[in-house]
Amino acid sequence: MTPDSDPTAADRAPDSNVLDVEYTHEHVARILLARPDSLNAYNEALLRDLVPTLESLDEALEVRAIILTGEGKGFCAGVDLDDMPLSADQDLAEYERGLGLFQDVVATLRGMGTPVVAAVNGYAMGAGCDTALACDFRIAGESATMAETFVDVGFVPGDGGAYLLPRIVGEAKAKELIMTGKHVSGEALVEWGLARECVPDGDLQETAVEFAAELAEGPPVAIAHSKELVNEAFDVDLETAHEHATRAQRICSQTEDHEEAVQAFAEDREPEFTGN
Repeated sequence: MTPDSDPTAADRAPDSNVLDVEYTHEHVARILLARPDSLNAYNEALLRDLVPTLESLDEALEVRAIILTGEGKGFCAGVDLDDMPLSADQDLAEYERGLGLFQDVVATLRGMGTPVVAAVNGYAMGAGCDTALACDFRIAGESATMAETFVDVGFVPGDGGAYLLPRIVGEAKAKELIMTGKHVSGEALVEWGLARECVPDGDLQETAVEFAAELAEGPPVAIAHSKELVNEAFDVDLETAHEHATRAQRICSQTEDHEEAVQAFAEDREPEFTGN
């Protein structure tokens, strides 16, 4: 989110039969993947609707944090095998387009400035696991299970899992999870570094809202640029990182939120950030 983002952009999110958007806090939007009968497994419609919905919320000034979760008993069980946008008999270009729908979800979550909290309820498997990994934070319910199940069907993580996992849990653990398809559940998700906390299922959504609201209280421009700097940290050298940090710091120094923070410090009070 940038200072000139459109405050009404959230209203332009596409109408969808497979996801819902609701507002749980003044500056927090929650996206629910809404295919509960399939444990919110991806079909083409869900893949195509999710990206523009994320983009619309990211452009909305009033939205400073997003929660992504699944309706019912699952976060996202992977791919709906009865309704998937790719198959082995496609030519390479068609296959790239089909797999690109999954990759677009991960790239959008990583590239947007608004922080995203995954509230992982139930299964997050395969592509669903990678969607959760692409979020900035993961809070797990006690019944949550995450797994890179691609190897079980003779696949590799095609939508970013092999890129994301080493950054989150380290190379050795990432290889173990990917090469064995190991299921990690409940408190073990915290022990593996896959989730920041594990809470009772009945407390999951409230906990996610509380944390997202905490993020939403911060200065949005600084948070967006901080996310960008951290996301690229493993891909650039220190000199480039310093250049990008200087540019970002300069941008932040010219915001009203920076002025408000300085003034609040001088007056010994909490700052009230507006995103400008």
